[in-house]
Amino acid sequence: MKKIPMILLLIAPYAIYFIFDRANMDFAIGLYIYGAIIIFNMVYAFLLPKLEFNGKQLLFWNLLIKLCSIPLIVIILFVVLITSLIGGRAMIDVVLPVILIAFAGCYILQLSSAMFGISGFLWLHRHGRLTKKDVALCTAVQLIPIADVLGSVVCYFMFRKHGQTAEKAKPVFDDD
Repeated sequence: MKKIPMILLLIAPYAIYFIFDRANMDFAIGLYIYGAIIIFNMVYAFLLPKLEFNGKQLLFWNLLIKLCSIPLIVIILFVVLITSLIGGRAMIDVVLPVILIAFAGCYILQLSSAMFGISGFLWLHRHGRLTKKDVALCTAVQLIPIADVLGSVVCYFMFRKHGQTAEKAKPVFDDD
């Protein structure tokens, strides 16, 4: 039951597109539904440690959501590119705002999964695995496009053994 919101976040954009396309419905309603799911999951990521999720699980969901969002981000950017190329001179005034809106949409997708990573880093900090400086550095990487996916892969594999238990241990990074 605890994993249903994250699974919903994984399948929602594709399911919404399929349902709304087949039913010839307005996609704006689908975007509102997906926006609500994203906002709920951004808050839910910080509630998961209270529901007994450990650092490894949080970083896993961060990685999985980022990897499942890649096709959606590529589709958004591809549609903007094709629309801009087909529109030609008629769209010259609208191309920049459309590109900015597309990048903002892609960044919101990135932020929705980054919250799971940030929550995982905070869990690791609370259990003595990361220092405050390390949490800040890892969080900054989660907020940089493209670096966030690579950072998620590295962080998951680096902390997978450290994020399983709550026992105190030496921090992963040394402050030397």
